[in-house]
Amino acid sequence: MTARARGIALTAAGVLVLSPDSILIRLLGADLATTLFWRGLAMGVGLFAYIVIRDRGTTAMLRQLRRPQGWGLGVLFALSNILFVTALANTSVADTLGCLATASIFAALLSTVFLRERAPLRVWVVSAVIALGLFLIAVGGAGSGFGRLIGVATAAVFGATFVVMRATGDGDTLPGLALGGALIALASAWPASPLSLDTTGLGALAAMAVVLPLAFGLIGRGPRYLPAPEVSLLMLLETVFGTLWAWLWLAEAPTATTLLAIAIILGALAAFYARQAQVNRLRSVPA
Repeated sequence: MTARARGIALTAAGVLVLSPDSILIRLLGADLATTLFWRGLAMGVGLFAYIVIRDRGTTAMLRQLRRPQGWGLGVLFALSNILFVTALANTSVADTLGCLATASIFAALLSTVFLRERAPLRVWVVSAVIALGLFLIAVGGAGSGFGRLIGVATAAVFGATFVVMRATGDGDTLPGLALGGALIALASAWPASPLSLDTTGLGALAAMAVVLPLAFGLIGRGPRYLPAPEVSLLMLLETVFGTLWAWLWLAEAPTATTLLAIAIILGALAAFYARQAQVNRLRSVPA
């Protein structure tokens, strides 16, 4: 498997595992602070435990966290998750995930400025199509304008997060993600009511404790092999599947406009990777 194929496989697998995330937040049935506390704790403890078992200690993890990329990644990851949960509290799952799809635009801009990675023209074209999808959600979504605005802010921070992951090179991104989970739990611990969950909420929490560390553990490895804009483009799979799960499990039906926007976003993603596959085949043909 080529490095690029490995990056696509790892990221896509992580996004598919993550796709029920939004409905787990809904099923948790808790207030914003309590949701953030349990979400952060699940990610932080799960990832820290995995790293300690993998490395047989904490030395390598602490060394990584002393680097700017390590603690910077933790701060950005914590902020992106706080914004994501806030957006879900103020608008629909479909609107939130539709806004999150614009992360590829921010990742392309930031990687060009900070990493000097010039995105191919096709990345900008597909990003422009995604922006059109976002506009449709903005004018025809089911939730509040404030929620959609927070959704776009989430996309911007996620885009920056993928750029920092890319900047670590061969470094380990998992310590930074684990730190981010711990920061979320610490920031929300005071106003949270951790013991307020009912039976359904406890079941959702148990699922979250498995889904979040596994998903972000896989996604965190993607930028080793793929440019940040392409990693964020693969996150569009969550827009499609997350909306589908919310529709099936929560009867949270998206508006016709939001469905059209998601169809445009998915079509743009399919066209992008079909074109990328064609380019890779041409490059592999001997001159």
